[in-house]
Amino acid sequence: MNDSSARLRGSILEAQNIARTTDLVSLSKDERQRVVEEAQELLDKLDAVAQGYLVVGLLGGTGVGKSTLMNALAGAPISSASHRRPHTDAILMYRHGDAPLPFAPDPEIAWQEFTHISEAVQQIILCDLPDYDSLLSEHRRQVLGFMEHVDILVWLTSPEKYGDGSFYEFLKLVPKSRHNFYFAVNKADLFFDGKSAGEGFEEMRRVYGDFQGHLRKVDIADPVIYTLSAAEAFNEPALSSWNQFPGLRQEIFRQRDVKEIQNIKTANLDKEYARYLSLFETELAHLEAMHDILTGTITQIEAGRAEDQTFIQETVHAVMDESVRAEVRSQIDAISLLAGPGYGVAALMQHWKYRGQRRDDEAKAESFGLAVQRTSQVFQRRFENITNSIISGIMRKGAHHTMVGQVEEMLRPQQHTPALQENLERQVGSRLASSRRARHLPFRASQYIVYLFLLTTLIVALAGKEAWQDLFANSALAPLLNFIFTAFYNLFSPAGLAALGSYALINLFFGLWFYRRYRSLMERKTDGIIDSFVKNVGALWQEVVDNITATLKEYDYSLGITARSLRELKK
Repeated sequence: MNDSSARLRGSILEAQNIARTTDLVSLSKDERQRVVEEAQELLDKLDAVAQGYLVVGLLGGTGVGKSTLMNALAGAPISSASHRRPHTDAILMYRHGDAPLPFAPDPEIAWQEFTHISEAVQQIILCDLPDYDSLLSEHRRQVLGFMEHVDILVWLTSPEKYGDGSFYEFLKLVPKSRHNFYFAVNKADLFFDGKSAGEGFEEMRRVYGDFQGHLRKVDIADPVIYTLSAAEAFNEPALSSWNQFPGLRQEIFRQRDVKEIQNIKTANLDKEYARYLSLFETELAHLEAMHDILTGTITQIEAGRAEDQTFIQETVHAVMDESVRAEVRSQIDAISLLAGPGYGVAALMQHWKYRGQRRDDEAKAESFGLAVQRTSQVFQRRFENITNSIISGIMRKGAHHTMVGQVEEMLRPQQHTPALQENLERQVGSRLASSRRARHLPFRASQYIVYLFLLTTLIVALAGKEAWQDLFANSALAPLLNFIFTAFYNLFSPAGLAALGSYALINLFFGLWFYRRYRSLMERKTDGIIDSFVKNVGALWQEVVDNITATLKEYDYSLGITARSLRELKK
């Protein structure tokens, strides 16, 4: 097997493997199986390339002299009216008696063979194909199927029919390498009928040029064209100077080594392989279009990321303010942070506020559960909105319905709901627990200092100036006892009762003041918990968006692998 055959085999095997193992959206299961089978047929044909026989087909329209050319090439009248079926839809094969047929003809196609013993053309199997313009549609399909066995095609026309459009339309249907096409204008004697030699050659050149122009329009850039008269070649011993039949016969029957024959056959298989790859062109077009769609979709998601996060946070903040602010506040309420009158004020206010209300742990848990559920619903609705936007956008841009379904399956919203609720519950619980552990030592210390100062001031005022001056002047026990008894004695005097009343009012004032500070502290803590929760929800949303874009990028990458494989096949 030569290098070109080996490369072709590798490409066919790769195409077959892609069809067998890859989820091709544009092909159904049955179509994929057909693609696999067609690849196997190409491999079987490639295995037959090693045979050293060359199949040459003669093809032309009605009345162009194909039978006469066949007789002239064979040197005997093998092709005549008595040998052909009506409408000339049979195939005549001319081969050496010892040369086996390298293929099994379709039993549905009428064919007849003739043998010869010429060793010079032993490697050539010559086939006279039916007239392309007289075939019924079924016959045309059968002959096109037979052409897969033909290595070289000789297209025959005449001065009257070279401009026939059906000739060129049929030519485009044949899956063979254009390098293995030869063209012949038969009945060239008509150019000289009733004309001088100069006029005949001028007419021949004109037709030759027009014929070349028609062939170039069907992508045959440098066609090999022979002008000849098969009748003259068959009936006359001497040929006219313009008759190129010897050149055509020599080209068809010349000896070719095995490598050249393999190259001819491989070139034809290359053409068949190129047509086979057209089955993947639609798939590649869908993949490339989907890549562009996914790239644009990911860009849009990234552009709207901040806006979506802001919407989520604002909505969740509103839900928390409406549903659980009071519950959060009650959960972190710790009047033990207050001391003295402040504690009493707080206890009284708390009793007044919650009188007649059920404040057990079960009620609080229900409230928090409802808040988490509502937050999850807000989150989920936004996720569904962005998912629906992605799906509808992909559909509007013309993505294949199978690819749309695959994206929808990957982004299915309900996959995220349980994990999301669990995460939200964990976030709330952790924030409440950390807030309860806070001791607020500066706030507590400031209360003790103030209340101790007020008590000290009261005692000093009750003891009087002389008592506390004597106590500071003498550090003995007697002045201390005198100070205490004097303060206690004066407590029940009119002045002492007045001082005690002032002390109580001042303590009440500071109690209310510390209670107000305590409420502000609790509000800040509540705001902090809610803000922290909202911030974490925003971070969760960013994770969801990251997952969406990562999923789309991963899907795009998998499609890109398939697209690259298909592009490699075309190379």
